[in-house]
Amino acid sequence: MTERGESPQQMFGHVVQIGVVVKDLDRTIQILQEVFGMGPFRTLDWPPADRSDMERYYYGQPAEFTARMGFADLGSIELELIQPVSGESIWADFLREHGEGIHHIRFNTFDLAPVIEYLSGRDIGVAQMGSGIRPGTMWANFDTERRVGFTIEVMQALPGTDGRTPQIVNGRVCA
Repeated sequence: MTERGESPQQMFGHVVQIGVVVKDLDRTIQILQEVFGMGPFRTLDWPPADRSDMERYYYGQPAEFTARMGFADLGSIELELIQPVSGESIWADFLREHGEGIHHIRFNTFDLAPVIEYLSGRDIGVAQMGSGIRPGTMWANFDTERRVGFTIEVMQALPGTDGRTPQIVNGRVCA
């Protein structure tokens, strides 16, 4: 239980996203659309060029990593495709060490701090974190790969949103 009385089931009871690291975002999207009928995909460069305020941390240190991302809704789950582009990141580490594949599952919260504290108390630290696309949001990837075989991500979503990644059109975040 956290200080606020949340149980692990309350913090991690509802998966909202599956993240997959890929070498070539465009090729992967094309195959998923043509063969499996998935999509439409929302794509973006992360961080967006117009968001100089976005924070990025790699194992606790400020970092300058970038990626291309694609998002599609698969029922109640969002599929995130991540193509690392530059810099040190856990996405680039994963691609180098494992090749393409399922990287993380994500849960949402409205307060990230108690989740970080709870996991820290279980010797699970933050491997990577950064600002979300929506101003005021933050995500954290926890160092769980060696323990459970994949990374756990938690997004601090904004009240009134479902936490899904919005489309960016002409530099503006759309609902």
